Amino acid sequence: MANYSLLLFRASIVLALLFISEADLISDVCSKAQKTFLCNQALRSDPCSRGANLPGLGKIAIDESRAAVQNTIKVAKLFDNRGNKGKSETCIETCGDAIDNLNDCQKLVKARDKFSLNTLQTKASAALTDVSTCDDEFGAGEPAKLKEASQTAQDLIDVVLVIANLLAGN
Repeated sequence: MANYSLLLFRASIVLALLFISEADLISDVCSKAQKTFLCNQALRSDPCSRGANLPGLGKIAIDESRAAVQNTIKVAKLFDNRGNKGKSETCIETCGDAIDNLNDCQKLVKARDKFSLNTLQTKASAALTDVSTCDDEFGAGEPAKLKEASQTAQDLIDVVLVIANLLAGN
């Protein structure tokens, strides 16, 4: 009976440490993100974040970022009228480039070699630049709904970049 109690106690300690370690990893990542609340919300809302390691959190962040960029494209299409046609087309095109870069990130996030991790950082940074080009294209006349969608996408891509930097040891 004493051995069973000791075993149960040890198992409880291990589970508690595992839970604390998971929470600490998300907290560590999100403390480095520009939008801590959004980072926590995005990572913790995914059931796969429980027990996820850094590459696992990277996959979640990439998926969330890709969805946010797709939403930015959807919103940009709403403003594809005569006055904004060229601007919207540029926004849609550069957001498409961001999705391509995020797709590349998805393949690289599990890598362990320095070259792949450097490429992951470069692709995440490029995705961030791609989306911000949409804001630059519209300038001060950017519709509020598009600016909000673009900012959310950029904030989520920032989380991907944080994870890429952590994986690369930066």
